Amino acid sequence: MRTFHAEDPDDAPGSVFRRVQEYAEVMPASQFFCLATACVLWRAPIPPGLMRRRDASGVFVESPLDVGVFLPDRASRTRGVRGRSIAPGWADVVTAPVDGIRLTSPASTWAMMGQVLSEDELVILGDALVRMPQRDADPPPLATVDELRRAAEVGRRPGVLRIREALPFIRTRSWSPQETRMRLVLVRDGGLPEPELNWPVLVDRAVVANIDLAYPDLMLGLEYDGEHHMTDAAQWAKDIRRLEMLADLGWSIMRVTKRDLDSLRGPFIARVRSRVLGIRRRSS
Repeated sequence: MRTFHAEDPDDAPGSVFRRVQEYAEVMPASQFFCLATACVLWRAPIPPGLMRRRDASGVFVESPLDVGVFLPDRASRTRGVRGRSIAPGWADVVTAPVDGIRLTSPASTWAMMGQVLSEDELVILGDALVRMPQRDADPPPLATVDELRRAAEVGRRPGVLRIREALPFIRTRSWSPQETRMRLVLVRDGGLPEPELNWPVLVDRAVVANIDLAYPDLMLGLEYDGEHHMTDAAQWAKDIRRLEMLADLGWSIMRVTKRDLDSLRGPFIARVRSRVLGIRRRSS
């Protein structure tokens, strides 16, 4: 299990860690952290507005901590806490070995978030929980797809339809929320073949690059460029060299931005479909 500790108190996750530690000191043994608070503790991606938002005057307002209790016990009414009454058996509760913090297991947390998140957000969260390590130093997955499936089958919980719709799209090799979004836009919305995720490019049996989304049979790859790729000069230069190397190896790379996945989804799908069909025609 990952160790929980306070980070920068001025950022949203750091504030949650600090408040969790403070409340954990007085929290009754019957209570545990759940929902969005548990997501933050597991360091899993959720929309930032769930734990912190700006009010009408522009000041940040922190959301209450989500604290659960199993029925028939009564939910907490403590200030700064949003009490949640949960049916027995609808969540597994675990204890962090270092901090002693009680919270819902990763799989239970994901299933409970069906009442809060959209289908896309549930896939993003699920991908993060089951993600296989990218490097030797990376931690192991927090859950398996089978564990998510079992959690989804427990009771007719709120959001169960979204949970069931999201589950088939969860994959173990998506390494970022935007990679997940890109895949969903292409496959679910665009009806395109499912690409390989973080496809390793080998030269003399050594991995020289991992392509975010790839169609290896077509030597076509898609790479998501976040804003830091545009504003960081060193990263920009590194990207150029990397794309040149992949082109020399025969890869055609399409670069994708946040705008493509938001306001330009239709044109983005059309561009990829056109590229796929064009390569297939040339190779036939």
